Amino acid sequence: MKKIYLVLCAVIMALGSQAQVLPNAGFESWHINTAGGSTPKAIYVANSWYGADSLIISLGEAFGSILMIDDSVWKPQLFKDSLNVHSGTYSAKIVTKDQDTLGIFPGVVSNAAAHVNLTDFSLYYTGGTHITYRANTVSAWVKYIAGAAADSGVLTVQVLGAAGGKPDSVLGAGLVKIGASTAFGQVTANIVYTNVDAVPDTIRVTFASSKGGTASTINSTLYIDDVTMTGSPLSAAELAANGSAVSVYPNPATNTLHLGTRGNEAITCKLVSVTGQVVATKTFTGNTTMDVAQVAAGLYFYSIIDANGNTTQTGNVSIAK
Repeated sequence: MKKIYLVLCAVIMALGSQAQVLPNAGFESWHINTAGGSTPKAIYVANSWYGADSLIISLGEAFGSILMIDDSVWKPQLFKDSLNVHSGTYSAKIVTKDQDTLGIFPGVVSNAAAHVNLTDFSLYYTGGTHITYRANTVSAWVKYIAGAAADSGVLTVQVLGAAGGKPDSVLGAGLVKIGASTAFGQVTANIVYTNVDAVPDTIRVTFASSKGGTASTINSTLYIDDVTMTGSPLSAAELAANGSAVSVYPNPATNTLHLGTRGNEAITCKLVSVTGQVVATKTFTGNTTMDVAQVAAGLYFYSIIDANGNTTQTGNVSIAK
């Protein structure tokens, strides 16, 4: 009888707290990209993740040329590492660097892409991972070597959804500081919701090699591996309320676009250039990917078309090479 009770408890716990997988959560899949225009630098990119160093290098070269600053001062900050891993072959390594006139920047890796609005130099993010439940925690195995005692790494999490007429409102957030360690240990950010009525649809997860302490220090280094999430299932009413939305990410994309819908009917995603040329189409149900490896870099528009030929959603996405 006791065994039956324990089994039932385990089933209830599994139903109440489910795990959803982040793409490339173990940082096993990488590719090489380039950043900058006049003097392109090779940078490591973890598939489905983004580093801030490509943005820093590109902006540094653009404005550095005006100030007569040599292109060599702008430094990569995200690396593929095989010597410090929790499991598998690789981990992500991010390092705090002095980016010359821009100052000391933490290394950053995120599942959302950072952009700068050149009209007012404000920073904004696009993308994230589409979720079908209410995320409660994000955990990762990390190892941290601080450049100075005052520094520490940080894991921050934002859960987004439509609220107040805005599609990307922050519904909940979590943060955990990462202290110095000589071996990998697990850290967990617990998500606290300030809006429990809106339906979550996206999670953004960001690691930084500084900013968790009182001072950012050059060469503070954070190794990240095996990122996991837990959450609670959405109700049938919440799923129905959010069922028509189709996720299209990441933005910008390189070789692959991830498409996701909660509906059961087949729908089509059509990708169109600014000149009106259809460059890719995909008909699917549930979650799938669209191959854009052969699509030229640039801005594209997408439309979601239902089985009756009606356009139910539109948007834009950038392809970066």
